Amino acid sequence: MLANSVLGKLYGFWLCSAIFNLLRGIYRPFARAFHESAIIRFLGRAPKVELWYANSLTGRAISAVWGLLLRVFSKLMAALRRPASGSFVVRCCSGSYFCNFEFLMCAGFFVMFCAPHSFWSNSYGLLMAAGLFGLYFLMAAAGAREAVSPLALGFPFLLFVISVPLSLIFTSDMGDSLRVGMFFAAAFLFAYVFMAELSDASRLERLERWIYAAVLMTALYAFYQRVVGVEVSASLTDLSLNTGVPGRVYSTLDNANNYAEFLVLFTPLCVAWAMQRRRPTARFLACCGIALPLLALVMTYSRSGWLSIAAAALVFVYYLDKRLIPPAFVVCILAIPFLPDSIMTRLLTIFNPADSSASFRILVWQGVLDLLADFGFTGIGMGPYTFANIFPLYAVNEHTTAVVHSQMLYLELFLEWGALGFIGFMWLMLRHVKDSAFAITRERDKSLRLGLTATLSGFCGIAVLSVFEYIWYYPRILFAFFILLGAALGLMRAAKAGNKLKGDADAR
Repeated sequence: MLANSVLGKLYGFWLCSAIFNLLRGIYRPFARAFHESAIIRFLGRAPKVELWYANSLTGRAISAVWGLLLRVFSKLMAALRRPASGSFVVRCCSGSYFCNFEFLMCAGFFVMFCAPHSFWSNSYGLLMAAGLFGLYFLMAAAGAREAVSPLALGFPFLLFVISVPLSLIFTSDMGDSLRVGMFFAAAFLFAYVFMAELSDASRLERLERWIYAAVLMTALYAFYQRVVGVEVSASLTDLSLNTGVPGRVYSTLDNANNYAEFLVLFTPLCVAWAMQRRRPTARFLACCGIALPLLALVMTYSRSGWLSIAAAALVFVYYLDKRLIPPAFVVCILAIPFLPDSIMTRLLTIFNPADSSASFRILVWQGVLDLLADFGFTGIGMGPYTFANIFPLYAVNEHTTAVVHSQMLYLELFLEWGALGFIGFMWLMLRHVKDSAFAITRERDKSLRLGLTATLSGFCGIAVLSVFEYIWYYPRILFAFFILLGAALGLMRAAKAGNKLKGDADAR
């Protein structure tokens, strides 16, 4: 409580300062001109391509197949309902907290990311995605869930989905491409299930609660690794330039960079959940708990992770209260002299051209650009083995011949799925950023608004990180990315439905 009062007084001094009033006077005319500009009015319109997509032959075919399957299984469920209603299994599951779809979905998320890497198999993710999708479909057929059409994922999503099987035509290792293709199929199912299930603020709150628990659990495990010690890896750190930097924690995931990616994706949702606790004490403790994943991210010594969480925080604070950005920036500058030597050493290597990690990436990118000149339109197919079969012919340095991916998501999109996959994905993400930005400013429900802010922040952060890492190489991060995308699309649907109902009520 004392800390809150001190921060409140400092914030009040800032709002009354001459510097703040000067900045506000400069900002307001530009803000009005920007929000009323023709560009903003154009971007704020609903995309007509989705209407064309729904009325196209492809859209009508998808709707017809989806409707037919629902009708068939609906009749099957109706026929089985009466004989099954008195069964022992149904009696046990009726009204049970543990035997309902929402619990299974959220608990599945928790287990997926809290299971240590040595105990995890990617086949578990495939089974989980198929099981959740199958269960949701059966519930929709029985009338227990909304039968959300796959068209709700959007036309850009369809383009990217189509590019995955098309890439099999050009692969040099069909077995490995099919293996990776199964992971993407599971990721698409996760995106659909989370999009369809998150239809209101209450379901969002319950999912955020589980995400908060999972993030804190992995953070505690990261602290445990720091206490027992993590071996310094020369493959992850330039030992000659990073003297004194300890081993990088990775918690339950494969390596430190993977764990940093997970934290960048989901920490903003944890902040959104913590801020919405009703009791002041619970809100204070939940907000204090956010320090654990932030400190865990520091202990990963992932420079790209640090830059990415800063970008995510900037977006979050901008939509929360943009007046906080200047003082937060000043606090960050003032905190630099108090940082530990190991962190300062790691930060300074960002600008050191002799750093082997940065120079290695540049060499890989040079070879990938030459490879794209020959295969950029069609792509080379999915999977690390396909990449490893072709890249040595284009490697500009003998030290880069053994790499299995391009070290950047955007290059990998072009390289594996060709122009179609790159366009589909970039279109999908840019539209999500645009729609989220408009939805945040229009949404009245605080929970949905904070949820949209958190998902947008996570994607902006991971967009920065994706410049330096191929984040989908580890399947659990691939699943995490599309789970967050599905949650974001679900929140968008809920916001649009709520605004439509409000508009109809106002019209009456």
